[in-house]
Amino acid sequence: MNIPKGIIRAPLMLLGLVSMLLFPALGQSAETMPDKTRILILTDIGNEPDDSQSLVRFLLYSNEFNVEGIVATTSTWLRDKVNPEMIMQRLDAYEQVLPNLRQHASGYPSADALRQVVRSGRAGFGMDVVGDNKATEASRLIIQAVDKQDARPLWITVWGGAVDLAQALHDVRATRTPEQVAAFVSKIRVYAISDQDNTGAWIRANFPTLRYITSIHAWNDYFLSTWIGMSSSFAEGSDMSQVNNEWLSKHIRSKGPLGAVYPAIEYTMEGDTPSFLYLIQNGLSDPEHTEYGSWGGRYAAIVPGDTSGLRVSTSDQVMSHNGKMYRTASATIWRWRDAFQNDFAARMDWTVTKDSRKANHNPDLVLNGQSGRSIVAIDAKAGETVTLSADGSHDRDGDKVNYTWWQYKEPTATAIGVHFAPEVKLANTSGMQTQFVAPDVKTPTPFHIILQAKDEGTPNLFSYRRAIVTVMPK
Repeated sequence: MNIPKGIIRAPLMLLGLVSMLLFPALGQSAETMPDKTRILILTDIGNEPDDSQSLVRFLLYSNEFNVEGIVATTSTWLRDKVNPEMIMQRLDAYEQVLPNLRQHASGYPSADALRQVVRSGRAGFGMDVVGDNKATEASRLIIQAVDKQDARPLWITVWGGAVDLAQALHDVRATRTPEQVAAFVSKIRVYAISDQDNTGAWIRANFPTLRYITSIHAWNDYFLSTWIGMSSSFAEGSDMSQVNNEWLSKHIRSKGPLGAVYPAIEYTMEGDTPSFLYLIQNGLSDPEHTEYGSWGGRYAAIVPGDTSGLRVSTSDQVMSHNGKMYRTASATIWRWRDAFQNDFAARMDWTVTKDSRKANHNPDLVLNGQSGRSIVAIDAKAGETVTLSADGSHDRDGDKVNYTWWQYKEPTATAIGVHFAPEVKLANTSGMQTQFVAPDVKTPTPFHIILQAKDEGTPNLFSYRRAIVTVMPK
């Protein structure tokens, strides 16, 4: 079995043999932390408040990324101007709180480092402004970032239109051999918040192998999209208690210089945020596997095995706070809302204190002896007992932590529908350990088991680890 990058293999733990003697201690060589993700943001900031909101949240998580660019772009809602000064305003606020942030987590870039990669995109709309001799400082930045001698792909998150990405691809195709173009395209990943101009359709038609994550629907019919699960009242079944102006005023907007540049909601809160929530390495996700699901939603190929790079909305079946079951694309995001909103509030608390004792931090999880955040891969045969252990997990603040285990069925069911997905019977759904008997299967079948930890700090913070147990037939 080939193990994708970002996934580590752990031995099958046999029932009755759980012992820390079997596994390296926390902090030893077993700790595996995925590489930081390279990211470049295209934002139509200024068209409405939600891009400004998303940028504030992104800056709180900038320690999780290598930021290659923040580009002010256009969209159907902002067709003839770009607003880089609004990016700079938020970077000025970030600079004021940076000393505090660095007391809570490592890796935060300087404000100057971020300013150096801010660019203005083409102040025009769609493919009408893409073509020969139309390169922009933004399209050149994209080419430069992709061309870096770096094995990691470049993730381009598209919060508005994609004019400058289209221009970069146009120029590369015009000046390089087909083989060189293919190599260039293979290094790019795109997560677009629907199509907000006609460049996305052009890119997908002309570069069909490009990994392109988006919701495909009729023009402007955003209510069919995945990303409305972030905050929209049109996302059926979602709990709106943490995505309204009252909650934001209390937990975000009142918190220091960065909170002061987080505007109130006018239409919807942070519609663009799922594009980078998808990339946050919190133990749930492997960005190369859109079908796995994470805070940024879950996507899948239209035709399994197709060579197309397009990945589109799919659905999760989730029990809502109202006791009803919903199966929608937006549920792949709103199922995590309590977690990502609490996380946001906690990081905003970091901005106003250097004292780590006055803020909350996520639990650190160990799964079958493996610390870090990587997915843990386990092989088992049908009929074997699989033991999963959180021994060694801890909370740096000393808070009590509640551990739960659950099967994420949808990734197993991608091709056949969740109603037919094989189910495992977990011996325990809470506590430090669980077991299950690997079920009978006809072909090698992956089962996704989530270890979820929720601390009792303020606000409650979540951490995750995912085990992918591949069961082989007898």
